[in-house]
Amino acid sequence: MSDSDYTTGSYRMELLKAHNWMPWKRRMLAVLMDLGLDKYIAKDAKEPESANWSTPTTAELDAQKKWREGDTKARLRIELAVSDAEMVHILGATTASEMWDQLTTVKESKGRLGVLAAS
Repeated sequence: MSDSDYTTGSYRMELLKAHNWMPWKRRMLAVLMDLGLDKYIAKDAKEPESANWSTPTTAELDAQKKWREGDTKARLRIELAVSDAEMVHILGATTASEMWDQLTTVKESKGRLGVLAAS
């Protein structure tokens, strides 16, 4: 494999391609967990809301800013680890959670055949 088949940065892993979802998923989860970014791909991940949307407190604004920064880091980690051919699966996603959900939906078969394929 050439260097273009791997991500850059402090973690070196093969880019997501058509055939390597399960090992890629495991490695990406490990990277996100190590960086403290795995909470941004959770199903219930969402930006903190203000109690009063018209007059958010400084603490609420800080929490929202921190969440957006973390989500951006998680999105970038995922995006930089996806090959050009697989990029179509994350188009339109605006959060790391949406990216992860779209990849999981496309890459993981559901039902009896999915269980057999994962075995």
